[in-house]
Amino acid sequence: MSAPAVGGVSVPHGDGSTVVRLRRGASLMDFAEKINANPASLVTVLIHLGEMATQTQSLDEETFQLLGAELGYQIQVVSPEDEERELLESFDIDLEAELEAEGEDVLAPRPPVVTVMGHVDHGKTRLLDAIRNTKVIEGEAGGITQHIGAYQISTEVDEQERLITFIDTPGHEAFTAMRARGAQVTDIAVLVVAADDGVMPQTVEALNHAQAANVPIVVAVNKVDKPDANPEKIRGQLTEYGLVPEEYGGDTMFVDVSARENLNIDHLLDAIVLTADGALELQANPDKNARGVAIEANLDKGRGAVCTVLVQSGTLKVGDSIVAGAAYGRVRAMFDEMGRTVEAATPSRPVQVLGLSTVPRAGDTFLATQEERTARQIAEKREAADRNAQLAKRRKRITLESFDEAVAEGKIDTLNLIIKGDVSGAVEALEDSLLKIDVGEEVQLRVIHRGVGAITQNDVNLATVDNAVIIGFNVRPAERVTELAEREGVEMKFYSVIYNAIDEVESALKGMLKPEYEEVELGTAEIREVFRSSKWGNIAGAYITKGTVRRNGKARLVRDGNVVQDNLTIDSLRRFKDDATEVREGYECGIGLGSFNDIHEGDIIETWEMREKPRD
Repeated sequence: MSAPAVGGVSVPHGDGSTVVRLRRGASLMDFAEKINANPASLVTVLIHLGEMATQTQSLDEETFQLLGAELGYQIQVVSPEDEERELLESFDIDLEAELEAEGEDVLAPRPPVVTVMGHVDHGKTRLLDAIRNTKVIEGEAGGITQHIGAYQISTEVDEQERLITFIDTPGHEAFTAMRARGAQVTDIAVLVVAADDGVMPQTVEALNHAQAANVPIVVAVNKVDKPDANPEKIRGQLTEYGLVPEEYGGDTMFVDVSARENLNIDHLLDAIVLTADGALELQANPDKNARGVAIEANLDKGRGAVCTVLVQSGTLKVGDSIVAGAAYGRVRAMFDEMGRTVEAATPSRPVQVLGLSTVPRAGDTFLATQEERTARQIAEKREAADRNAQLAKRRKRITLESFDEAVAEGKIDTLNLIIKGDVSGAVEALEDSLLKIDVGEEVQLRVIHRGVGAITQNDVNLATVDNAVIIGFNVRPAERVTELAEREGVEMKFYSVIYNAIDEVESALKGMLKPEYEEVELGTAEIREVFRSSKWGNIAGAYITKGTVRRNGKARLVRDGNVVQDNLTIDSLRRFKDDATEVREGYECGIGLGSFNDIHEGDIIETWEMREKPRD
């Protein structure tokens, strides 16, 4: 490789075919190390290309492609899956090799994992409630399931006891990210459609997720007990989306159920087991270190990080060292969905785990390791990689030519948010749906921090520095945080229903657009006497003929129908000898217009204010 000068600095060049692999969120320092260059030289090259960055700043893929093309390198940013595999291989953990090495002799049947999907209010939660005879619908704000839970139930099919694991996903479209994650760990999807309502937009969305995940679908036609129920109409509608009922010659099982009346619930469970037996060969090796997926996690005041995990292979035991995303620890205790202690969890078994260092994200993979030290090292590397990737994603691409111009024109206007919630899946889903809000290019939304648990003083401090608004979803501030926020002028908004959060943030973004104002008349006063004061100037003894006159309000003086003076201010407002904030129609008062003294009996004082016009 030669080292020609670019912009006056010497940098090793590639021949155009040299491939350089970089992880997500890599910095110029990482790139320099790969090509044996001086990082400061790369900073200079980047400046000549119209980009500003420091040596240690995480850069996005486009910036690296630009730099690579200039220096003769093909940049390959490693995908998250490859990055994860390479990370585990560096600790001598090869999951793919493990799977290939497993023969029929070590594999054992495992229960199917089922996700219930469908349109909001079509009865998903009530159906799950009917299946497991546990009340989870009560206390849910807005009738939505607020977080993912996992439950295992037992049913009898052909005089054999069979286990089925259900993953309960929230139904609203804002939780697309969580529902998609649910589909990734799912063997079978149950699509719930209300017989009296039909196929709705979220029904189609749920159906698309299930088909994208390539999982068999069982359709539960719910609410068949209602007088206006039409199950045949549902079958016809879903045929258009490729779900052809068995009775029509297709391969999709449809079951008419009523969650309210507990009607045909057993038939639905039979259909799930038959679909699992007929379309899938569900097996896993229970005799090895456990691995699987974190379904949900939250921060419990007394117990610390509580994580619901679904074991996909191996057996998870109390005392095992595990790593889940950027969280690690030793399993102190495990509980089933009824709160009973569990000593070991086999494949397809969902359990709550205590003992993790922090809260993992919904959908993070977990695995048991031989030593806790290995788990900690994997977690730390994952956390560093995630942090760098977030920084790279957050960086706004602004060239040197447009930077001064954008700042001068005030084109870039950003609303910074900090999101805290009770469970990690809800926080991520809320973030995803907020970032999809589009009100044009004038304003931008940036989530500078997200987390699980109560709003802390650190959150308020961060909001103070970055001028951010804190959104609390099903959480409250910790002790003395409210006082700190009030002192620092930080706004905290609290929600228990996600629609409200999305609507209010969208309104705030629209409010950041250049506002349009209109003049609104507040009140008028007729001057009936003029009092002359050596100290205060002329004071108008006035009678309020319409509306309200407020102190410090804007005013104009009208004489004989002509505006004598505009842009005046109600400097003082008195009722008898007392100062008044406002005086309403039908009352007398004394009005001082500051240094303006040209007032006469019969003049009219009009007060007004500029109000922002609401945007459509």
